[in-house]
Amino acid sequence: MRRLRFALLALTLWPASVFAETDLLGGAALLVGSPRGPFDDVVGTGWGLEGHALLTPAGRPFGLRIDGAFLVYGSETITVPFSGTGGRVGLDVTTDNWIGSLSVGPELTARSGPVRPYVHALAGVAYFATTSEVKGRGGAFPLARSTNFDDSTFRWSVGGGVNLAVGRRVAVDVGLAWVSNDRVSYLAQGDIQDDGHGGVVVEPRRSRVDLVQLTIGVTGGW
Repeated sequence: MRRLRFALLALTLWPASVFAETDLLGGAALLVGSPRGPFDDVVGTGWGLEGHALLTPAGRPFGLRIDGAFLVYGSETITVPFSGTGGRVGLDVTTDNWIGSLSVGPELTARSGPVRPYVHALAGVAYFATTSEVKGRGGAFPLARSTNFDDSTFRWSVGGGVNLAVGRRVAVDVGLAWVSNDRVSYLAQGDIQDDGHGGVVVEPRRSRVDLVQLTIGVTGGW
């Protein structure tokens, strides 16, 4: 968290005059997260969504990127009997393991041409959570939801990609990034067990969490 404070302080000292006249770019993408290191030993490929905004001085190649992401790295559903129905009515209990993140940092990007490469370095916060929700069998809306476990940590990433122009103000965005999260406690599939007395036993893991993230989406606002 100390490193995060230093990063945010550096951003507040960025000269305001640089952004006196600005362009705002933004985009959204599908996200695929491939675990590395100790994280790879206990989880599989994750899937999610990413969104970003890029604030740049008008026409300039450098800017400030704000990036948010949501990645599910594990999910399981079990069916349990609804109390008082003699087992004739079942409920689906779905448990998801996920990461939410918010990062900020500089980006260097080409502003013209049909192929526009970019690179960036970001720092921020990652929130790890395991949540469960109950639905009727085949139901669309949850009847109840609970957070089983959560933790947060500092996160940094370096990455790049290319925007392929498909219109005057729209481009297809393909990106790749290395993401590193400091040591954090989290749950993987199977880390919540029935204690045999109507409750559960939670056994969190703790390690660094590294990922290679691929994004495929669109960027607009050129």
